[in-house]
Amino acid sequence: MDTTSPTLLARLAAPGESEAWDRFTRLYTPLLLGWAARLGFQPADAADLSQDVLLKLVRLLPEYRRGEGQSFRGWLFRVAMNQARDFHRRRATRPMPAAEGLSGVADASVEMTEAEYRQALVRRGLELIRGDFTEATWAAFIGVMVDGRSAAEVATALGVSVNVVYLARHRVLTRLRQELDGLLDDEPG
Repeated sequence: MDTTSPTLLARLAAPGESEAWDRFTRLYTPLLLGWAARLGFQPADAADLSQDVLLKLVRLLPEYRRGEGQSFRGWLFRVAMNQARDFHRRRATRPMPAAEGLSGVADASVEMTEAEYRQALVRRGLELIRGDFTEATWAAFIGVMVDGRSAAEVATALGVSVNVVYLARHRVLTRLRQELDGLLDDEPG
């Protein structure tokens, strides 16, 4: 991981940050595909739309600055919906299910709720950082944070001290916060 910039969004603004773009793409492609599916896009068209959005973001993200009262998720959703409208216009001769005029594209039922967005982003972030940890550290984290077991119970099962379990949880959460810094809506931009 590049240590010259602490956040993924800041790294995206720097020239030549292919690793940051790769991380961003792996983090957000599932969310973009989900939005496209909610709009009624067929899988191939959803993949095309996601690629269109990512290409647009190559130009827009380096200049992105969160405005007062705005969220990154909301901004990204607007970019995606604009691309969906453009996608539909370009393929107007090709019927798309549930896309009659896309008049309801910005409908709140299409956009993920804050909880859905956070859950999807955290889940994807955990998938991306999984390889940064040993099996024991990951098992301790999963035992406490995902399975909901007590630190003492996890420590006994893994044959380690309770302190080791707490340290594992702290390390993974710290790395996850670093990976998602600036991407969750309640964080300052």
